[in-house]
Amino acid sequence: MSEPKGSGQTGLQPYWDEVSGRYAPADPLAAVCYPGAPPWFNRFIGRFQARAVERALANIPLRGERALDVGCGMGRWTRWLHARGAQVTGIDPTQEMLEAARRLSPDLDYRRMSATAIALPDAGFDLVTVVTVVQHLRPEEQRRALAEIARVLRPGGHALLLDLIDLGDRGPVVHPRGPEDWIALARASGLDLVAWRGQEFIPLVRVGWALANLLGKRPSREGAAAAPANGARNESWFDRMDRRPGLRVLLVPLRLMVWASYPMEWLCERLAPARLARHGCFLYRRRRTAS
Repeated sequence: MSEPKGSGQTGLQPYWDEVSGRYAPADPLAAVCYPGAPPWFNRFIGRFQARAVERALANIPLRGERALDVGCGMGRWTRWLHARGAQVTGIDPTQEMLEAARRLSPDLDYRRMSATAIALPDAGFDLVTVVTVVQHLRPEEQRRALAEIARVLRPGGHALLLDLIDLGDRGPVVHPRGPEDWIALARASGLDLVAWRGQEFIPLVRVGWALANLLGKRPSREGAAAAPANGARNESWFDRMDRRPGLRVLLVPLRLMVWASYPMEWLCERLAPARLARHGCFLYRRRRTAS
């Protein structure tokens, strides 16, 4: 089966340029969580992403460590690492994102480059973080990105990846894999699994999506429509509310679902099988010797 047009790192660049230009100025999280969603929705998603990252790195020393944030966007995780004492570099292929990151934290090191071609020395970092980035690459690009991440890690260094494991969420801007597939892909690049957890269970919101789908009003899981072949403007479900104000009434039940999901998400993190989550948060260690 051929890959959808515009799904690769290069093909997706217009999509990310549009996302950064349209959404990021009003809500920095909109460029990295769900483009076009209300800020309260992205704050909910961002809060539990941060919990997943904090838990994964709880036993990894960060102070004085050399860290690389791949697909840094506006620098959310770059700043998080810096605040914990890491010597951090952030990379992203989108110029507008990097400009915003530099405005927010002008003292940090941001560079423009792709996850599939990291122009940095071998074994130069103790830690690499890659949050909801590799899932947007085509399968062959995912392999290249994992190989690059392993290359720039020192032997024994750690890589944290948070990516989509919901195989029902497929489209031109996402290429999910099951947990075992992500783990095998990393292992083939020299990254051995330390631990992984499920992230973003959101059962109530997912029920809402399913009901909306039955009504023909399903919001895109990534927040924006697939980039059309003719280059037309991407439009999210939330954008359609601006054109059809009557749809805004659907924000009321969605907000109630999100409000109720705060305690439910904590319970799901502790009790639900990890593979039922939408994302997996994986911690790997670079192999010290060839297997």
